[in-house]
Amino acid sequence: MKDDPLDFIRREVSKCVFCGFCEYDCPTLNIKNDRGYGPRGRVRVAKIFIEKDIFSEKSLEYIYTCVLCSACVLSCPAKVDVPGIVVAMRRFIHKKIID
Repeated sequence: MKDDPLDFIRREVSKCVFCGFCEYDCPTLNIKNDRGYGPRGRVRVAKIFIEKDIFSEKSLEYIYTCVLCSACVLSCPAKVDVPGIVVAMRRFIHKKIID
């Protein structure tokens, strides 16, 4: 990922139509009865962060429970790079905490 992490997140999030196909193969979605633990939820968290600069402790939990397996990308018709979004969010969060 060579461009700005926020630009990357913005671009990838804009491709998602929230169809839910990504959820069928996600190994973390069934952790709890909460869509935030799946790819669609993680994309929504990133979208809310990008658009409204809102991020919570629960958002951190959603982002850091992704195992980056890419199963969601294989089943996504738009090929949204959810693991890439998660990694970019983690980098941004880390940088924000360090700075």
